[in-house]
Amino acid sequence: MRKSGDPLGFNVCSSLGIHSRAVSVPIIVPHLTSQRIFITGAGIVSPLGLDWQENEASFRANRTAFRPVTMFDVSERIAKTAAHVDLPEERLFLKIPRRREALIDRGTKMLMLALRETLAQAKLPGLQGVDAIVIGTSAGAMGIGQEYFRHAAGSPVRQPGQISRLEFYQPQRQLNAIAAEYDWHGPMILVSNACASGANAIGDAMAMIQTGKARRVLAGGYDALAELVYAGFDTLRALAPSGVPRPFDAARDGLALGEGAALVLLESEEAAAERGAEAIAIAAGYATATDLHHLTQPDPEGKAAIRTMTGACVMAGLSPHEIDYINSHGTGTPYNDVAEASAVKAWAGEAASGISLSSTKSAMGHLLGGAGAVEAVICLMALRGQWMPGSLNIRETDPAVCFDLVQQFRPAKVQVALTNSFGFGGTNATLILANVGSAKTATPHSNGKVQEPNTGLRIVGTGAVSPAGWSTQELLHAVSEKLTPPAVDCPRTVGMRDWPCKVRHAPAAPADRLPKFPRLRRASPITKFAMAAALEALEKAGFPRGVGAGRLGIIQLMFNGCVQFSGKFYHEVLETPALASPLIFPETVYNAPASHIAAYLGVDGPATTLIGESSAIIEAVDIAHTWLTQDLIDHALVIGSEECDWLGAEAASYYHSDLIACEGAGALLLTLGDQGQPMHHTPALTFHNEVEKAARIWAMDLPLKQHVSGLSGIPLLDQAELQEQPTESATTLNPRQVLGESMGAAGALQLVLAAAVAEKSGQPVSVTLPGTLCAAYRAVIG
Repeated sequence: MRKSGDPLGFNVCSSLGIHSRAVSVPIIVPHLTSQRIFITGAGIVSPLGLDWQENEASFRANRTAFRPVTMFDVSERIAKTAAHVDLPEERLFLKIPRRREALIDRGTKMLMLALRETLAQAKLPGLQGVDAIVIGTSAGAMGIGQEYFRHAAGSPVRQPGQISRLEFYQPQRQLNAIAAEYDWHGPMILVSNACASGANAIGDAMAMIQTGKARRVLAGGYDALAELVYAGFDTLRALAPSGVPRPFDAARDGLALGEGAALVLLESEEAAAERGAEAIAIAAGYATATDLHHLTQPDPEGKAAIRTMTGACVMAGLSPHEIDYINSHGTGTPYNDVAEASAVKAWAGEAASGISLSSTKSAMGHLLGGAGAVEAVICLMALRGQWMPGSLNIRETDPAVCFDLVQQFRPAKVQVALTNSFGFGGTNATLILANVGSAKTATPHSNGKVQEPNTGLRIVGTGAVSPAGWSTQELLHAVSEKLTPPAVDCPRTVGMRDWPCKVRHAPAAPADRLPKFPRLRRASPITKFAMAAALEALEKAGFPRGVGAGRLGIIQLMFNGCVQFSGKFYHEVLETPALASPLIFPETVYNAPASHIAAYLGVDGPATTLIGESSAIIEAVDIAHTWLTQDLIDHALVIGSEECDWLGAEAASYYHSDLIACEGAGALLLTLGDQGQPMHHTPALTFHNEVEKAARIWAMDLPLKQHVSGLSGIPLLDQAELQEQPTESATTLNPRQVLGESMGAAGALQLVLAAAVAEKSGQPVSVTLPGTLCAAYRAVIG
């Protein structure tokens, strides 16, 4: 049995012939457990209160939290209100120097407060024994990113403090600060599927436990109010001009934004029993699906919502009539509420009238990436307290309402609760939570058959876009022959710059590399890179345009995301706020590229986007393995991608004047079985500083004669990886030295390159993915 705290132990060093100089980790074969998943701790921070008790008191009093926005200028916005969290003045991060405290984002502080309450409720002194942390966010540390943009655009010279803003703008660096406070070194996975992120994070954590990859996982979501996001929703005319959201009211005029965070501690029944933990509830069911109708608007019939509610019930062994309470997505926009009501009616049928439903966004606003997690904890509160929160502010009920709409706080018997989360990009998610003693719930099970435990992960197709060209073959040729693509100066589109700053762009796309797809006309470059790489991978596997691939899943990783449109939109917000384009804002969200690919390929099952450094592509691979093991999909597209503009070019130059940013995408088509090239990887070897990073990488041997490194060619940046030496006869390829720094695409391009070399040589290839902020990995392909 794997010791508590060993992360993600299914593809480990010993299975690769890679032996750690420090520890030996046993092989864990993935399986679907029949154990129940207990929730043993929870924490909540919202505009209604800083903990469980304060939030419950607010619900009992039917309070709302909307007030004028004062964090940023809204004088030229249609809406003027939001729901703010009043953070305490106490110092929450004691290991961060006081001079750097301003770099901790508001959302991260909320997450820390929720974590403290979760651990206290679970009766845990810290994070030791937690196998993984999975967090959902839509905007991440957007406030820090906005500050970086304002400093960059406001002066032609290098600005002091910019490298720190660059570092802490990354959500994974913010999470790393939390991990450092608790001296915790497990894997941290960041999910960004817009408003479904928090629910997806909890569902992903459940899957890790169900497949035996973890016994104890901390999961949840967060988001803080940010000017760019507020302006974006306002330009879409999605915010209520009245300032008050009225979900399911016939005259509703839009949503209101809020902020907050929530976490739950999930444990296998066995893990909870070992430490005598008391369960708050059972995590009984979960399902996710993709709505292909539109990037920002739901399918009027709610087809994806029907699938997720049905799938969650199947996992929980329940029928719709056994659901006591639904915490709805219920934003208060005209389209959303009608679509959700239609979905509930189609899903529940005649039982709909007996199901109670409310939207707590009516009291605290839409918490975006934090909404799914916060609303899950509200369901826990309802289960424990035997009450239902009200859907407030309703004057006239919409005719579409076919259920028992709870319009004020109500004491009630609640044994099973369901919560819906629907996000931009079409990501839908449903969670079902139940009281431990409920006679209604069955033992959780998979959505289908279990794959045989000896079936390994295989690469059956690869695709690449890089400065070398729009194919895997061009990538292999350039790196093997050390043909460095030309670098060009990258001028600002905003203001001037007085120092040289170069970039390596991908060349123009060949006429046959991108499909004639309407969504691509307005899509960002990162979407086009990811689309082309994905289509090449499918074509190589014999599935042109995905035909014949069966049930596809998509996992996309990015570091900065859609920076070109984000910078352009935020510049408009600052300079001409009344004219900021509503066409640009939807393309700024992290999961827009995956949404476009799903829409083109017709992928209506699971599709998710991760935020992380280049090494986090292994986390995407691991999620693909989980979905395949659960038999949710037949093939998984795993994509790492990045685009680069003047902001990215300057960011790279802040790390080192010789570091040149580049762009592109790498795609792997994965499946289980005996076809294709086998792939294995180590657990996350996480670190909080460069000394720990060097120790983690040094602990990994290089027994193979073919190797793909993560070296940049700049000694100052490569110190940690330079301490591991391949065998004297090893052939090493260094894609970063040839192409430049492609950030979120870099790890994926390393894996694609390794697969190409393994296929050509017939010999296995090792890969070091060193990371920059959080975690290092090793993989072997072939």
